[in-house]
Amino acid sequence: MNTGIIASRYATALLKLVDETSSSAGSGQSSGEIVVAQARAILNALETLPDLRRAITDPAVPDDKKLSLLEAAVSVDSSVATLPQNDKCHPERSEGSLSPDLRRFFELMIRNGRIGDIALALKSFEDQYYESRGIIRGKLTLSSPPDSAAKKLEDGLKNLIEKKTGKTLLLTTDVDESLIGGFVLEVEDRLLDASVSRQLEIIKNQFVEKNRRIV
Repeated sequence: MNTGIIASRYATALLKLVDETSSSAGSGQSSGEIVVAQARAILNALETLPDLRRAITDPAVPDDKKLSLLEAAVSVDSSVATLPQNDKCHPERSEGSLSPDLRRFFELMIRNGRIGDIALALKSFEDQYYESRGIIRGKLTLSSPPDSAAKKLEDGLKNLIEKKTGKTLLLTTDVDESLIGGFVLEVEDRLLDASVSRQLEIIKNQFVEKNRRIV
């Protein structure tokens, strides 16, 4: 069976589990909020630590050791999110012990010999979780560290997108000085490149094309 389909099915099972746990947990941070935060922390660790990826798929490494490594990875989370004050989803809150739901999920994957699909399953869970909560994700890349003007731009873009889509925008920010000025906004599969570097590239290409026609 296709690996992506299997990973998606595991992700769906995890989402169902955290939804059931959250509905019975009462007030406070829900199981889903904790799990999606810890899932992102573990994904960040898997992407940056090759030794971790090798260890959790190595048959010679005991299962309890694999769980310990995944629990340690929970603290490896450098994501920065900007959310409305009344939004209950806080993906930056990832510290602490591995959530019971996520531990059960990893134990199941290990027991079924599917721990090698952990990254695909966690990414699929993220997608399914945010979709179920009416949240879309985006990334705003600035040419310099954020200031009051950048904050105003960020709020304006966020309000515009949320009004247009009817969904909550979970926006991360980054800085890339090579943009020279302006910004680049990525939302789901769409890209708005309003950077100075992009405008210069367009001008350069137009200049080259004009010279070709002259020649």
